[in-house]
Amino acid sequence: MNELQRAFEYQGSQIRTVIKDGEPWFVAKDVCDVLGLGNSREAVSKLDSEEKGAEKVDTLGGPQEMTVIAESGLYTLIIRSNMPEAKPFRKWVTYEVLPSIRKTGSYAQPQYKLPATFSECLRMLADKVEENQILTPKAQQFDNFMTGRHSQPVGVVAKALGTGRTKLFSLLRDQKILMRNNTPYQNYMERGYFEVIERTVVMGGETINKPQTLVTAKGVDYIGKLMARCEIDG
Repeated sequence: MNELQRAFEYQGSQIRTVIKDGEPWFVAKDVCDVLGLGNSREAVSKLDSEEKGAEKVDTLGGPQEMTVIAESGLYTLIIRSNMPEAKPFRKWVTYEVLPSIRKTGSYAQPQYKLPATFSECLRMLADKVEENQILTPKAQQFDNFMTGRHSQPVGVVAKALGTGRTKLFSLLRDQKILMRNNTPYQNYMERGYFEVIERTVVMGGETINKPQTLVTAKGVDYIGKLMARCEIDG
């Protein structure tokens, strides 16, 4: 049974998570409430099977089965939301919650201390300005992406960038980045944009290995800029 993490508070709303196979999954109803997706069951039904699941977790009221969504499913729902809260919510999850969970196993809400003196106030202001100078370019660079800690399949990257899997594969082939079998040319591998792993599949009763292309965080940045140059959207 997975342990329910302490509920995170986002603008007065609680976001609950569980850790599943070492990765955070989000309680679907909590996410939908923040994003203004009134029918959470309908919203979740449109996610891919690997992006959602039902987990029995320990709660104050005892074990309960909840619908939870993976990180990629979370970003898919964010993209579908028309609420103005969607963008700041994504940034909060991407730059605060997920890095903290992966580093410490939990997320602690920031505690704010009022400055006692004028000099402390100036120091806090200077620290905040310095922090914004570091984070703002990064936020702009990855504004349409989920998170860059792990390599992701092309289909997941396509969703995060707001386009279709087939359209993105076609673009990468047209630009001579991927070969006809959807694996990258060697020079793009050497630049650190892609990784290729072998997947075992069964076809016609025979087990074979097939290559799967994964996109690194550096590759997502490159593809996002490529799409902007080519004016590719959903």
